[in-house]
Amino acid sequence: MTTGTMAGHILADRIIGRDNPHAAIFDPARFKADPGMKHFIVENVNVAKELISGKVGIVHKHVSDIGEDEGAVVRHNGKRAGAYKDTSGTLFLVDTTCTHLGCEVEWNEGERSWDCPCHGSRFDYAGHVIEGPAVEDLKVLDAQE
Repeated sequence: MTTGTMAGHILADRIIGRDNPHAAIFDPARFKADPGMKHFIVENVNVAKELISGKVGIVHKHVSDIGEDEGAVVRHNGKRAGAYKDTSGTLFLVDTTCTHLGCEVEWNEGERSWDCPCHGSRFDYAGHVIEGPAVEDLKVLDAQE
């Protein structure tokens, strides 16, 4: 109600050509975007791009294509999965959907980890959280299925 009353005073002053000391406060053009706003928008567009591309990307590798001490995103039972074989040939399979907000993790060959491109969560080869913002491990998949 107070802003409605103030708007009435400002409009009345404008009609009769008088300056109102409060007009600048209520001017719709008063907002100037912070330079950080551009960075905020660009980062959120990148997150959306990563989320969508991870969901629609086609995976061509299969578990049988993975060698020892190697990890990759593979197709397992018709779905996207993360596979890693250790030096003894033990296979670790995880769901590549990040438990933070659902982006698809990618294999980081240098760190031997599953990394989320959206918000930076990292998981070890078995799917355990290394660093957040994710707090839950990746879902472990059964290699026999």
